[in-house]
Amino acid sequence: MNMAAFFLLEKAGQWPERIAIRCRGRGVTYAELIAQAMGMANLLRSRGLQPGDRVMVAMTDCIATHTIILGASLAGMVIVLANDRLLIEDYAEYCHLSRPRLVVATPGHAALSAAAASGVPSLILDDDCLEETLAEQPTEYTPHPAADDDDWIILFTSGTTGHPKGIPHSHHHACLIPRSSGRDFLGLTGDDIVLCSAKVFHAYGSILTLLSPLLVGATAILDPFKPTPETTLRLIETERVTVFGTTPVFCSMLLMALTDKTRLGSLRLCMTAGEALPEGIFLSWKETTGQELWQGYGSTETMSFVIGSRPSDIVPGTAGCAIAPYEVVILDDNHRPVADGIPGQLALRGPSIMRGYLDAPEWTARAFTKDGWYLTGDMGLVENGIYTVLGRTDDMFKAGGLWVSPTRVENALLSHPAVAQCAVTGGAAGPFTLVRGHVVLAAGHEPSEALKADLCNHARSSLPDFMAPAEIVFHPDLPLTASGKVQRYKLRQSANTTP
Repeated sequence: MNMAAFFLLEKAGQWPERIAIRCRGRGVTYAELIAQAMGMANLLRSRGLQPGDRVMVAMTDCIATHTIILGASLAGMVIVLANDRLLIEDYAEYCHLSRPRLVVATPGHAALSAAAASGVPSLILDDDCLEETLAEQPTEYTPHPAADDDDWIILFTSGTTGHPKGIPHSHHHACLIPRSSGRDFLGLTGDDIVLCSAKVFHAYGSILTLLSPLLVGATAILDPFKPTPETTLRLIETERVTVFGTTPVFCSMLLMALTDKTRLGSLRLCMTAGEALPEGIFLSWKETTGQELWQGYGSTETMSFVIGSRPSDIVPGTAGCAIAPYEVVILDDNHRPVADGIPGQLALRGPSIMRGYLDAPEWTARAFTKDGWYLTGDMGLVENGIYTVLGRTDDMFKAGGLWVSPTRVENALLSHPAVAQCAVTGGAAGPFTLVRGHVVLAAGHEPSEALKADLCNHARSSLPDFMAPAEIVFHPDLPLTASGKVQRYKLRQSANTTP
């Protein structure tokens, strides 16, 4: 059935006076959210959009973001949910890949320029203009009768290719995900107040601050800005947040900023996802706050936590156990299960796993085994039903929970006149991963700390902030294979052992 009809009419109608969302001092009840979503559905139809049309949304987290997602869903349109921190050329590529009929973005956003260049109509929307935008629209709408397998949303991931791949998820997926991840795994209830440092464009953020609160009648706290430790601590404290989702890196940042643990006193649950949770952070969090971190493992392709651990069964350094109804297996290179303790490819089966990548049959074929296991691209092992994620099977890596394309960062560095050759890897910074550039200098340039800073700033000017290199290492040459390919694993090893 239509996911928005399920959440807004069947569920939210049971608790109309509860607060659905709070953002920057504004709040809307579930009754108000229903009316806004129906008004938005009417607005979209008045602009000529039809069920099945795609609507790209490139917005910061705010009440208007939920309104456009739910309103378009009510009308049977497909949401194309984009990272709001990209560049004009990225959104132009998203337009090319997803062919939206409308682009919705906040005032001055780069996606609006990309839409204009691509000949796609646009709608400027944020919380300041939401009421005025919907002022003339009826607040009643008959939901489009979407089938379970109709596309509801398209998320994007760079995955292992360094190029964006669209991942459609269905209306059925949207209804299932918060049951398994939010209600059954995390135990969310209508009394919870939920905050997540991952934004709604990220599958993690969608689970915690969009879908799960709608299912149980909880309150979602939205922050339109890039989170910092201080702003996050302030939100937790002032909004009395009970459930907080974040990444291991951000957990560590919070610990460094935390001078009074009573600021976290409202929390009953803090979880991490997006990348592996180092044992040291788990132990530091417990020692400082008195609470044990929950953790979840999933991906854009699953849009759900498929492996996880609660305080009662946490084994520090591991990802946890399979979360019903998902199945997890470790496979060898021939896609056969391996014995306990033997590393292999981590593979999944379950009801919310994507059917395939958008218009990319070759990548879809590579992502699945002949008997239907989805290959995550991660290496892992299992011992006594407890899974450990060992890392990626390729050179792509995550920094701060977001995918980094080495090729793209290398191209940015190579545009500097001082760079003759370069390669990019994930580098270890304690338990975290940072973007590290390995550079061979052009003739006439000498290594220096000033040049390192200049290279980082130069690359940062043409990259999304999470892809910008945090560290530069100079080399006389790069290690190559016989065929001329850079041996990145040698660069990782040498940089991590350099004093």
